[in-house]
Amino acid sequence: MDNEAEEKILTPANKFFLGDAVKQTLHRQARGYLKTTASLVGKETAQMSLFTLPAYDDNINPAKQVLSKNTAITGQLLLALWQKNKDENDIYKIDNLTDIAKLLNTTPQELKLYLICLGGYQYPITNFDKDKRILSIHHDKLFYIKFNIRLKAGETEASFTNDHKIGTGYLSFIKDRDIESIEVMPSMSIRQELQGKGLGNVLVDDHFVAFSLELSNIAYKLFCFSSSNKPTFKIGFDKLISKKYLSLEKQVFGVYNQQGKRLSAGQGKKRVLETIKNGLNELKQAGHLESWTYNETTDFFEWKYSNKIIKHKEFMAVNKPPQL
Repeated sequence: MDNEAEEKILTPANKFFLGDAVKQTLHRQARGYLKTTASLVGKETAQMSLFTLPAYDDNINPAKQVLSKNTAITGQLLLALWQKNKDENDIYKIDNLTDIAKLLNTTPQELKLYLICLGGYQYPITNFDKDKRILSIHHDKLFYIKFNIRLKAGETEASFTNDHKIGTGYLSFIKDRDIESIEVMPSMSIRQELQGKGLGNVLVDDHFVAFSLELSNIAYKLFCFSSSNKPTFKIGFDKLISKKYLSLEKQVFGVYNQQGKRLSAGQGKKRVLETIKNGLNELKQAGHLESWTYNETTDFFEWKYSNKIIKHKEFMAVNKPPQL
C-alpha cells in the first residue's frame, strides 16, 4: 500500500483508537483533567441531567458536581484530537460529528449532549503552580465549545426562544437544525498543563480512549487517578475516598445537610472497599496494573501500573538506550 492510499484510510479522525497497527503513536493527557475526572465521574442524582430531560438551563452560572463516564472520556478524546488538529488560533474544528461519535461508540445526538456538559457548565477545578508552590481551587468550564448552526432561509437569532434550545447560557444548540461545525478549545488551565505547566501532563498511547470505554465506572476512576500519579503509588483508604481523589465519601457515610441531618444512608466502608478492590482487579485483568495490594492492618492500598497505556517518564528513562 502506498502512502497516499494509506492516508485516505487513516483520516485524522479514524487514526485514533481503532486498532491501527500501522504505527503506534502517543499524545498527552493533562494530569489535572485526569484528577478532575477521577473525582467527578459518577451517577447524577441530585442534579437534573440533560440526558434524562434535554432542555435549556437558564441559570446565570450553571454548574455541575458530577460527570458521566462517557462525558469525561469525550473530553479526553477531544484533548487527543485537539493536539493533532488544532489551527493557528488553538481551535480544533469538528466538521463531521458522526466520525467522532463512532470513536466513542455513540450517536451524534448523544455526543452533542456530552459536548454541552463539557462546555456548558462550570466544574470545581484544582490547579497547582509547582514552581511557586501555589494551590488554587476554582470553578471553570472544562472546554470552550461553539456550535455553528445552519439556519433556514429567513431565520435569525430572534426567531428562537429558550424552548428551541438545548444546553445552557454558556453553550447551546437549536433543536432540529443542522450543525455546520463545532469549534473546540480546552480551558486555559488544561492547555497550560499540556504545555508542561501546573500539574503537567503524561504521555499515553492513542488507544487510551478505547481502553477507557471498556471500563466500569469505578475502574475508570481508578484508571484516571492512578494515571495522574507515578507508576508505583501508595495511599490510605480514607484519603483515597476523599473529595480530592475518588470522591466516594458520600457512598461510605451517606449524604448530610448543613445542619448535620442525614438525608440518605451510605453503603458503608465494607461495601465501598469491596467495590474499589473489584475496580483494581478489573484494571489488573485489563493490563493497566501489574500488581496491587491492600493491607487490612494499615488500611493502605499500593499498586504499580504498566506501560501498556500510560507512558510515564519513569518508563521512558528505563527504556532509554545507553550512552555510547
